[in-house]
Amino acid sequence: MRDLAEPDLRGAVSVVGQDAPLFHGTLAENLRLAAPDADAAAFAEAARVAGVDRIAAELPDGYGTRVGERGTTLSGGQRARIALARALMTRPRVLVLDETTANLDTEGDAAVSAALTDGAHLRTTVVVAHRPSTIRRADRVAVLESGRVVQTGTWAQLVAEGGAFARVLARRG
Repeated sequence: MRDLAEPDLRGAVSVVGQDAPLFHGTLAENLRLAAPDADAAAFAEAARVAGVDRIAAELPDGYGTRVGERGTTLSGGQRARIALARALMTRPRVLVLDETTANLDTEGDAAVSAALTDGAHLRTTVVVAHRPSTIRRADRVAVLESGRVVQTGTWAQLVAEGGAFARVLARRG
């Protein structure tokens, strides 16, 4: 990554935040925003991994359903899954999920996390999260305090060490 020029670096990284910007248009149009030239296989794979295929199956016109300005006809969890599928369609080398699953219930969070393991060998995924169930699935955890990394390791290592991570877990109950 260090050797990439800035435009190439931007193309290699995809970021999905907590807010999923959707536009008045169809579900398919919203999915294709990041990769308008994506082929049918990339579209279908991204939709499957993010669980958008199940959302489309429940909508009256499937992928042709209009989602309303800012996705007002959809739940927060559905919008998050659409944003994730949009990012996956670009086939990024690095995927950053910044509290993306915060709007999902525990089941939805687990489903997205499980689905992301399908292509995990194809990319590095950085997950910014506060939910312990999300953090527990990470290979490595970095604990931040005041914008600085104060602890790193696996879940088990950080729990055993005590410190900042153990304090965060204790506060979360």
